[in-house]
Amino acid sequence: MKKLALIFFFLLTSTFANEALLIPVDNSFITKVEYGKMLYNNPRGIGCDTCHGENGKGKKIVKFKHTYNKITYDCNLKIPSILDVNQKAFSKKINSKKNPKKKFEKTQVCEKLTYYANVMPTYFLVQEEIDAIYQYVQSLKKK
Repeated sequence: MKKLALIFFFLLTSTFANEALLIPVDNSFITKVEYGKMLYNNPRGIGCDTCHGENGKGKKIVKFKHTYNKITYDCNLKIPSILDVNQKAFSKKINSKKNPKKKFEKTQVCEKLTYYANVMPTYFLVQEEIDAIYQYVQSLKKK
């Protein structure tokens, strides 16, 4: 019995001693890009695809008229492309609010309206989720 225990102990320790020689295996159910795609399409409510499109290139959401000081403006709410945003800016924008101190020229009536409309929802995503969405968006550039 002691010999069997000793052999078992030897095999067990030799397995751990050679752990550095083992090939790392990703046992996750889905890849980070697949997870990012799921979050992009439905993070927690409205998906990124609703406004940024299935390809991340952005799109025009609505066209409207606005009258200010008896002048009528034809405005468009355009959602920007997120394909060429760097990872740091991408991560910062997802959970941030608008800058209340941003200044606009008097002629930028439409730009000011759409900026303060605050159409980008706050998702309260953790960094791992943001990174997965970013990886998915980067994969869209290759298509």
